[in-house]
Amino acid sequence: MGKKSAAEAAKTRKLIVTTARALFAELGFAGATTSRIAKTAGLTEGAFFHHFKDKKALFAEVVKNLQREYAYEVVTRGREGTNALERFLIGARASIELSQKPEYLRLVLIEAPTVLGGNNWREIDTITSLSVIEPALAAIAERDDIETRKIRPMALLTLGLLTETAFALVRSDGTITVDDVMEVLEMSINDWLKRVQLKSKAK
Repeated sequence: MGKKSAAEAAKTRKLIVTTARALFAELGFAGATTSRIAKTAGLTEGAFFHHFKDKKALFAEVVKNLQREYAYEVVTRGREGTNALERFLIGARASIELSQKPEYLRLVLIEAPTVLGGNNWREIDTITSLSVIEPALAAIAERDDIETRKIRPMALLTLGLLTETAFALVRSDGTITVDDVMEVLEMSINDWLKRVQLKSKAK
């Protein structure tokens, strides 16, 4: 495939993803048929299947894009902090707020677990989220050489807390508040930090 053809293919694929994202958000996975996506994008259904084997594969691409945008926004907002811990907490709070946006809420939290399957959805969410959380925790600990086995449990605890909080807010669970969650998260990080520092000094 020549450079021009490859560029055109990439452009068409991006058009399909952008079109599908809007239709999935408006109509849901079931309502946005492949024929409708293709027609809205100004393409034939054959062209659609040239780029994606099925609608589920396209939906997975849309979810991955949303997750990457979500992670970027979390990091961007976190830069407002004056130190590593403050940046982390600002980003964590932002992640909860962003999770309640209609598009993200419908596609990532409500539709994705069912359409992609719980394991596949969690794999996408975990890979994207840990790529942000783990470096942030390393910065808090001020250790670039910290072992994965020491940082991963805290990263997973953070991810689990934020994810379940997002779901609780979707359910309108009145027993929790974002402020309470953030307080628990900050205490957990400070406790983890003390343990990491103590182990480091003991060496």
